[in-house]
Amino acid sequence: MAHRDLHVLDAAAQASDRIGRLIDRSRRPLLHTRQLRDAAQGIGANIAEGFGRGTPRDRARVLCIARAEAEEAIYHLGTNFRAHRISASDYWAIHHLLVVIVKML
Repeated sequence: MAHRDLHVLDAAAQASDRIGRLIDRSRRPLLHTRQLRDAAQGIGANIAEGFGRGTPRDRARVLCIARAEAEEAIYHLGTNFRAHRISASDYWAIHHLLVVIVKML
């Protein structure tokens, strides 16, 4: 199966887009903006890279990195929510999407 046919890659792209829009439209500066954006972008990038790898072991290693990026994004998103920098509706929508990605990986 090519990485272009993966639901998890579609979900990762959606999460990255949502986080990017959240950062760009935020009235208050978000905490750890660069780390949040990098982690969100790293999820899909690592999934795509993993499916470009030749061996199953190498693929699994890179997909573990993608999962770690999703966990990092959850952490930074939560930090901003607890600091009242993002709304509950924005937080929970993105949080749930990231949790689904972690489970898919």
